[in-house]
Amino acid sequence: MSGNKLAIDGGRPVAEGAFPAAWLGPAEIGEEEVEAVSAVVRSQRLFRFLDHENSQCSKLEAHFRNMTGSQYALAVGGGTAALICGLVGIGVGDGDEIIVPGYTYIASPSAVLICGGVPVIAETDDSLTIDPDDIERKITERTKAIMPVHMRGMPCDMERIMDVARRHDLRVIEDCAQACGGSYRGQMLGSFGDVGCFSLQQFKVITAGEGGMVVANRREVFERAAIRHDSAMCFWNPEDTTVGPFPGGNFRMNEMEGALGCVQFGRLAGILARTRELAKRIREAVADYDGLQLSPSHDIEGDLGISIALLFDTGERAKWFAQALRAEGIPAGSMYDEGIPDRHIFRFWEYVMEKRSADPHGRPWTSPLHDQTREYSPDMCPRTLDALGRTVTIPLAQTYEDRHADWIIRALGKVAVASE
Repeated sequence: MSGNKLAIDGGRPVAEGAFPAAWLGPAEIGEEEVEAVSAVVRSQRLFRFLDHENSQCSKLEAHFRNMTGSQYALAVGGGTAALICGLVGIGVGDGDEIIVPGYTYIASPSAVLICGGVPVIAETDDSLTIDPDDIERKITERTKAIMPVHMRGMPCDMERIMDVARRHDLRVIEDCAQACGGSYRGQMLGSFGDVGCFSLQQFKVITAGEGGMVVANRREVFERAAIRHDSAMCFWNPEDTTVGPFPGGNFRMNEMEGALGCVQFGRLAGILARTRELAKRIREAVADYDGLQLSPSHDIEGDLGISIALLFDTGERAKWFAQALRAEGIPAGSMYDEGIPDRHIFRFWEYVMEKRSADPHGRPWTSPLHDQTREYSPDMCPRTLDALGRTVTIPLAQTYEDRHADWIIRALGKVAVASE
């Protein structure tokens, strides 16, 4: 291996063919999904509340209740809708501060703003999940909740996060958009906090095209989330509602999405069994490679295995290593580049950084219920940018064959040796 000339220098690439697109749920779509959606269309019953007992959305909710062990589940129109409903469920309102990580999709802070809250951005650790120590440093008298985000299927340090929440009497809303089916120390993600939120969008582990799910154990949280998701929720089953009515919207999931989601849910275990098998195979093979360090994980067994993450000593080396891997035919990328506006990285959340608002009065930034001193800057979380800049990831999918894993292993060894 050491005598191999790198492809980036004109040598022969390791990969002997192309990798499949790293789709997860969408790659599994077949006749079962087509028939499930077609059956709903043929029934002419597209609205979920026409027949609650036989509703596809109701069946999908049952799947998520069973998976997470939660008392309640609510199917909604998307992952962002799930966050909005979850935040309303735990009582977030005007002027409340919600601590979010500096590495998450822009939808996370956006949901906070839509609910009238103010996002407080905390550092991530080298695992690229929220740092419990920085959470504690960011708590003020206005802090209402913590939003841990299990990015790329990597579990946050939920034991320490829940300890911080308990000691400071804070609510916890888990963003599991990229972590459906993940766990932490044997407990399913989404079941730790007051509310868990999932996404079924195209790029997620399983998909309904769009769609999301809210899970909770307290009835009040569930009812508030449900009322927010449907302006008439209190009136569908008024005898079952204990929370008084308030204005909601329309975040309802339709029966076609519910049907697609149900079939996809049945594929979840198989998808993750394969991605975890691939990830374990690669991690074990490269664990002793000189010059390579796997990124730390708070629970490698609970990780979804949908990517391999490597941590380097400098950003320059990470960027070069990613380029060298791509030349070898491996779909690798460095995580942070100042010239690429990745909306998963806080410095590219323009309307947060600049405190923009759709409200002509500037709410929530101008709310008299907040002290209006919160300031943001592109370099406010330097440790997050540093960790992102030093990280290289390789996506994995259940469609990868063993040969694709072997190419990844060989290429990692080849580039690592050449870079010494």
